[in-house]
Amino acid sequence: MIRRDFIRFVLAGSAVAGLTSGFDTVVLGNNLPDFPKTDAGQCLPDRTVNGKAWFNCEKIPLEGRAWENEERISPYDRFPKRWMEKIPSGVRGNSLHSSGMAAHFKTNSKNIWINYENTKAHLGMWHMAPVGVSGFDLYCRDEHGTWRYFNAIQKGAKAEALIGTGIPDDGKEREYLIYFPLYNGVKMMEIGVIEGSTFSIVPQNQKPILFYGTSICHGACASRPGMPHPPVLARRLDMPFWNFGFSGCGKMEPVMAEAFSELDPSIYVLDCVPNMNAALVTERAFPFVVKLRETHPDTPILLVEDRRGPKAWMDQAAKEKHDANHAAMRTQYERMLAAGIKGLYYLEGDLLLPPDGEGTVDNSHPNDYGFYWQANAMEPVMRKALGK
Repeated sequence: MIRRDFIRFVLAGSAVAGLTSGFDTVVLGNNLPDFPKTDAGQCLPDRTVNGKAWFNCEKIPLEGRAWENEERISPYDRFPKRWMEKIPSGVRGNSLHSSGMAAHFKTNSKNIWINYENTKAHLGMWHMAPVGVSGFDLYCRDEHGTWRYFNAIQKGAKAEALIGTGIPDDGKEREYLIYFPLYNGVKMMEIGVIEGSTFSIVPQNQKPILFYGTSICHGACASRPGMPHPPVLARRLDMPFWNFGFSGCGKMEPVMAEAFSELDPSIYVLDCVPNMNAALVTERAFPFVVKLRETHPDTPILLVEDRRGPKAWMDQAAKEKHDANHAAMRTQYERMLAAGIKGLYYLEGDLLLPPDGEGTVDNSHPNDYGFYWQANAMEPVMRKALGK
């Protein structure tokens, strides 16, 4: 079992004010070395009410939460407190979203509930449904070992909801993933099962995939939290992942390379070019990779070009921007190879969206069809890089 020690914190004042003006924090709990378990490895519930046993997700290991055993402003932030003080302000705000986090557990309960509260009352966007922005997404592994979608829930900013129903009452222990919201944060989250049912955490026994990118990597505009390409690829490859997609803020700043150099992923997937221009790519891509190589000389690195927006077939300015971004990234990749940097992989942007133009909601952000294409384009390159 991975051990997760953390202290719960709250911001003094509003979240934005706290992020921009310093970190006054209040300790709400104690260090929790591990979730209390029985001798058989079953987790003990925090509370039992009306026949339901509830497990607080602040106390159980979550996939997608990097930098274990460090203080956080909130348990569901994507960066620990010390990095929140260093990273760019736009990344800070986006890192309050729980994109990529998931509870990975087993239970024989015939019903599964969640009891949650989002950090933001605004649940959806004009081009993205509330269940994708603010909802929770349940997957179950079938008898063949394949992850299958089961249900998704968004019942308001605060609710108790039955997310898993119709499960056979056969006593069989099944394996589940619950993905957390993509563009909202989590103030509180509990998983509930029928009292007396088994409940255990599935340990993370592989190095996660690290995705670093833009709003697309962040999850815009998937219909559900399990539908962006990072979780799709993680399920296909049967690996955990970290989502470091930041809407409008994936720009390869040096401090981000410094932060990611501390982590030990199975592969770095660098997909920032949609938030950059040719000049920024030329300035930042090479030193970013050099910094990662200082601490991870053998970890594969996948460099991804900018996707090409659907209207670029007619919009000359859009076409020229994509062409310039592609050329700049290709030039930096060739520069890295010439410098002797090993373990590099490259993916062309024209492969990331379907040629029929139906892969986005707004000429930029993928719909589920677009994410399916993006995952299909990345999968063979990542399998090769990972030796799968």
